[in-house]
Amino acid sequence: MATIDTLTPSGVQELAQRTDSLGVLSVFVDADAAHDPQLRAAGIGIQNRLRELEHRLGEERPADEWRRLRPALDRVRPSIEELTGPAVGGRGRILFAGLGDGWSTTVIVEMSVAERLVLGDGPFLHPLLELLDEGGPAGVLTVAADEAVLYEWRLGVLARLDAREPEYVQAPHERTGQIGGGPAGQYNTPRQEQRAARDRDRMRQFIDEVATEAARLAAERGWQRLLVSGGTQWTEAAIAALPPELRETAVADGRVLSGLTETAMGAQVGEALRAAHTAAERGLATQVRDKLHAGTAVAGVAEVAAALNDGRVSQLIYDPQIRYIGAVGGDGALYADGQVMPGEQEWRPESRFTERLAARALQTGARVRPVEGVASDVLAEAEGIAAELRW
Repeated sequence: MATIDTLTPSGVQELAQRTDSLGVLSVFVDADAAHDPQLRAAGIGIQNRLRELEHRLGEERPADEWRRLRPALDRVRPSIEELTGPAVGGRGRILFAGLGDGWSTTVIVEMSVAERLVLGDGPFLHPLLELLDEGGPAGVLTVAADEAVLYEWRLGVLARLDAREPEYVQAPHERTGQIGGGPAGQYNTPRQEQRAARDRDRMRQFIDEVATEAARLAAERGWQRLLVSGGTQWTEAAIAALPPELRETAVADGRVLSGLTETAMGAQVGEALRAAHTAAERGLATQVRDKLHAGTAVAGVAEVAAALNDGRVSQLIYDPQIRYIGAVGGDGALYADGQVMPGEQEWRPESRFTERLAARALQTGARVRPVEGVASDVLAEAEGIAAELRW
């Protein structure tokens, strides 16, 4: 059994190519050990789904096919039991198992997943695409008077990258008496005010330095947004020091997170980033609709497939609740259902067309954005699918 500890777009691309003669069983387990340490509820839930699947297959599939499927499901049962056991780490546990060829792959993430058990021609990949989108890399900057720390949050895991303290500057000689040689009555700023002014200048310089490092890491590591937490005193100042392109994606968090443990901080950061992601999704479909009028986006399965074939897509947006239908040509080109294909080219119907579209987007460097509900509101006329274009 191969295990993928770090979910990546290339890993999803590889899984999208996997098939099996009897079918691929996809199992998704939400292992919430905080509320159920022995994961009894998760185990019972998946076993119930497995029994329901077996009952349905026994009724719907031809007898000879069911005779081959039943022992194959029995062979994979121990792997499912292991996936729902307390010995395996990770919150989200996913198993893909080829029932005929015997291959299997597990994916472990620290984000929750909806409980599912799906048998299909290939791996059920929609949840992985949602994880990649929602759990994409983000920076986290905490600022306090004595320290600033930079973290990276990715797929539910918070990792510390850098920490630095403001440089200590020894105070010059301070006095409150009249300055010699100056106009009569001119006095120095009182000592307390002088010290406060020096501290403000030092902190401004420190925040500028930290903002520069945050911008460097954001570009280097592909952060999709940056959460900034500095309490009421430093949050807005730190965001203002960022370069414009990073400032636009910054998430202001006025809480003081710097005193928390990394586990507690990871939970707080994950919650804040998920809220920011949801808010961004609400505006994404409207943004794409505006680009349709400007000619910098296309909509509908046929137009999106054609743009993906040409490598023109920079961002694919689709409703994961919709099952799109299409075909794959002999040269690998994607065609919507009913779309006229060139010449006498061979083609085959594709039952997993949505995943083919997403895999082609990842292959060509486009971002994939599953957005639930767009098929019923903003992009209703476009079948809930659209793409922003590179050119």
